[in-house]
Amino acid sequence: MDGFYRISDRVRHIREICMSEEPQNDSDDLRCFSSQGQLSSVDNRRIADDLSILLVVYGADGTEWSISPAWQRFIRRESPRCGWFHKHEYVEILYVIEGSFTQILLGEKIKFSQGEFVITDQNCEHADYIEAEDAAVLFLQIRSDYMEELLKSYDGTDEMRQFLFHALWRQKREQSFLELKQTEKTEGENLDMERILEVLVSENLEKEPGYDKIEQGLMIRILQHLCRDYTLQLHSDSREGREKVFLYELECFIRTNAASVTAAKLEEKFHYHRNYYNLILKKYRGKSFRQYVKEIRMKYARQMLEQTALPVKQIAHQVGYENVSHFYHLFEDYYGKTPKEIREKKQ
Repeated sequence: MDGFYRISDRVRHIREICMSEEPQNDSDDLRCFSSQGQLSSVDNRRIADDLSILLVVYGADGTEWSISPAWQRFIRRESPRCGWFHKHEYVEILYVIEGSFTQILLGEKIKFSQGEFVITDQNCEHADYIEAEDAAVLFLQIRSDYMEELLKSYDGTDEMRQFLFHALWRQKREQSFLELKQTEKTEGENLDMERILEVLVSENLEKEPGYDKIEQGLMIRILQHLCRDYTLQLHSDSREGREKVFLYELECFIRTNAASVTAAKLEEKFHYHRNYYNLILKKYRGKSFRQYVKEIRMKYARQMLEQTALPVKQIAHQVGYENVSHFYHLFEDYYGKTPKEIREKKQ
């Protein structure tokens, strides 16, 4: 099974070679352990390592080929079928490699499409619903303390870390999961994610010396891709959880469009009344929309002053101020120094 370039290449090999034999019949569902240690659902979802993979390839005829570091097997089951409702002792990230994959989450049957990621917290009870169709899913099973260490070493935005910390394990009463959908990407970027996942699967199965360090680096790259190339949506059973995911989306939009963002553009993008953006930013950031945008613009301006040789007038225009005198006034009021003094100090 060596020598695959993408995870989808591995799936293609499994369908052509590994699933050509007669499968075993299996009437019992997979099992797992509840937090009290009692058998409740899916035994192969219980992990001993910080990170473990489970790759499952489903056939429309009910066949199911799966592999993990502990074993591999090929069985036939009745389909469509619903698995056991269960919780995990770890964070689960699933990636739909092929076809679609359905889970019952927060009381709803939700179908995830090819290319989507789903991150499920430890508190979210759910069940897999297996359709009578071809599909392939990669499950990444990650201990929460290991994920927290990854996020600490991940050089991304503070908002990304705060968002995942809250959504995945720093809350005890909420049930939540993250759905991550692809933005428009080039073919090369799509191949890169599938390549990363294939290398991760290979390292996790073979466990050659040093594999754990390689896995850590690959997981950080995956987080970078998810932050940069995917839109995140939190599904939660709490109002606060929904507000926090909207806050994350709002801040990302403001930062990306800091020079031109207006309340009218927020209304056009998110379809809420402009007062709601002030309410959310005041509640969680202690700033009005106007104050928040000013802060972002001043930070971008200072970054360009310190890292480039661009004229101050050009920097003012790039961060959203046509009136250069007004920019000077705002900048000095914010930092207590003029743009020239900031640049000279850095030099």
